[in-house]
Amino acid sequence: MDTVPIGRTLGYGALAGAVAGGAGAATMYWLVEPLIRAAIAIEEAGSEPEAHTGHAQAAGEVVTRGEQVSFGLATVVLVGILIGIAFALVHRFLRPRLPGSSTAASVMALAGLGFVSFTLTPAIVIPANPPAVGDPMTVDARTLTYLGAIVGAVVLTAVITGVARAKNLTPGARAVAATSLGIAGTAVLLWALPDVADPVPAAVPADLIWHFRVASLAQIGVMWLVLAAVFAFLTFARPRLTPAPDASPRSAARVR
Repeated sequence: MDTVPIGRTLGYGALAGAVAGGAGAATMYWLVEPLIRAAIAIEEAGSEPEAHTGHAQAAGEVVTRGEQVSFGLATVVLVGILIGIAFALVHRFLRPRLPGSSTAASVMALAGLGFVSFTLTPAIVIPANPPAVGDPMTVDARTLTYLGAIVGAVVLTAVITGVARAKNLTPGARAVAATSLGIAGTAVLLWALPDVADPVPAAVPADLIWHFRVASLAQIGVMWLVLAAVFAFLTFARPRLTPAPDASPRSAARVR
């Protein structure tokens, strides 16, 4: 059982999440934002002159693109902090059930499972698209399918992890069973979820779509990696920063 106070666990998670959010915001600014601007330019170039003028005026009355970017980067940091807190709590209560023989290994394993469940699987089901792509009429269907992919992936990941740690099976049998279950379960999940991906307009280059999807996936992947690395470092460094029992006043009194 973890003897670290829960407040300290939450602090570690919030700090790791803040660092991860900062790394994700930097990745978003340098990799994702240029692609978004290119997609917006294509969308505006293909619109009617009157509609373009009205859109520019409306945009000027609401917020500028720079303000949108600043708000988006701040949101990434805030989301990183919230995810870090949730990550710390999950690791605290599920540590005995996670793969890995050490604390650092279990942290990295949890981050890997989180990336697969909350990022990779939904990205396969509904790939990310820049602003120039997407039918507003399909937003509700895509949102429900996205959430369904996350729920299905979380359940499948939990089952696979349980099989991989089953004590009544040999190590070889656990590996085969977990791998087979993962392949079969993923195939069923992808088959069961509806195809609600929007078609890509001909005006949008295919390489722009591809680079945007890779950059978006890389941004979230960086956040998961940094979150795990920082949280593992804080958790690993904590025992070395804690005074030894022999140095306590009570121990010194016993020596006297």
